[in-house]
Amino acid sequence: MLKSSTLLFTLFFCLCTFAVRAQNDKSQPATDGGSKIVKLYPNPATNIVNFEITQLHNNEQPYDLIVYNFLGKKIDQLKGIGVRTSVNLSNYYSGLYIYQLRDQRGNLVESGKFNVVK
Repeated sequence: MLKSSTLLFTLFFCLCTFAVRAQNDKSQPATDGGSKIVKLYPNPATNIVNFEITQLHNNEQPYDLIVYNFLGKKIDQLKGIGVRTSVNLSNYYSGLYIYQLRDQRGNLVESGKFNVVK
C-alpha cells in the first residue's frame, strides 16, 4: 500500500508542476523571471498559514484557494479569497500540503506547497 500511495503522490505532484509551468508559459511574459504570485507564511506552520497575493494575475480578483494533502485528497477550498487570507490549521494533521490558486474561470494561476508541524 505504501508503494501505491507514494506513486500516487509522485504522479500528482508531477502533474501539478507541469500544469503550473504550462499556465505560466501562456500567461506570463518571458521577462518575468518566474516570480511567485502567492507569498505564504509561516512555513512550516502550526496553527495558521497566511496567504498573501503579491500581484494580481490578469487584474482578476477574487481567487479560489484549494488545499490538497500529501496523497492528493482535497482538504480545503476557500472561494472568493482576497489579497490576504489566513487558513486555520486546527483540522490539519502534520505533513506536506499542496495549494492551488485558481481564478474565477477555474484556470490555475499558481500552485505551491507548505508544511504543517504539530
